[in-house]
Amino acid sequence: MLRVPTNGVTLAAREWPGRGRAIVAVHGLTSNHTVWGAVADALGGAHRLVAYDLRGRGDSDKPATGYSLAAHAADLLGLLDHLGLRRAVVMGHSLGAHIGVRFATLHPERVEKLVLFDGGLDVRAEIFDALAPAVGRLGVEFPSLPAFLDTLRGLPMFAGRWNEYLTRHYTYDVEPGPGGGVRSKVPRAAIEEEAANLQRTRLWVWHHRITAPTLLLRAPDGLLTATDCLMTQEEAEAMAHAIPDCRLVVIPGTNHYTIVLGDNPVTARELRAFLAA
Repeated sequence: MLRVPTNGVTLAAREWPGRGRAIVAVHGLTSNHTVWGAVADALGGAHRLVAYDLRGRGDSDKPATGYSLAAHAADLLGLLDHLGLRRAVVMGHSLGAHIGVRFATLHPERVEKLVLFDGGLDVRAEIFDALAPAVGRLGVEFPSLPAFLDTLRGLPMFAGRWNEYLTRHYTYDVEPGPGGGVRSKVPRAAIEEEAANLQRTRLWVWHHRITAPTLLLRAPDGLLTATDCLMTQEEAEAMAHAIPDCRLVVIPGTNHYTIVLGDNPVTARELRAFLAA
């Protein structure tokens, strides 16, 4: 793990060495850098991949305030500078895709290509309901790591989909709690501020200003129900149309979580082809 000072905070990051283009990967709302493990395996060392914990997540600093797309974009700029990357492929999932969209319009000269996993658009109000289990675990102490993982396995979005990538991701998510159990490393107040800022943000005004070649990957399956996907097909098509150079690919059999936290041959094929072009 690397410790990277940037924009008044220190971020925890991990690097997977590789030969090709440098990729900086940005995770989602309550996630952490380990969400990119499956993508790293799919790339197989063909590219240098750096993934980091956003401020307020994982082992990065957790300031009391400062959770907005502008702050994350400034953090990402400092990370690129620290790594000596004049340009990089920026790859984001969910909130990370939102950050990628904003960063690509603020600093187009730093973005070689843009990869957006199931995000980067204005989120419908009802989607925050579907994300409630992810937010609801914050601040809750579970008796043990196995009890925490068992609770997650029982959620609708993971039924029949649990795998080793999910186990690693959520194992890293927790720390010892004051009662002897485990709890998420993510402070609820940070996510509440983030969500409030997102609800006031209009990402659509930036899509047409993205100059980097863009790959948009959509997960069609729902989370709590069969149809509550984060991005509808109509929304994805409109977003792909608004971004000047964008390819939209639907990844069958995936939902908002498993599109990254899973072994998806279509994802691997499309990503490798896009990065090689």
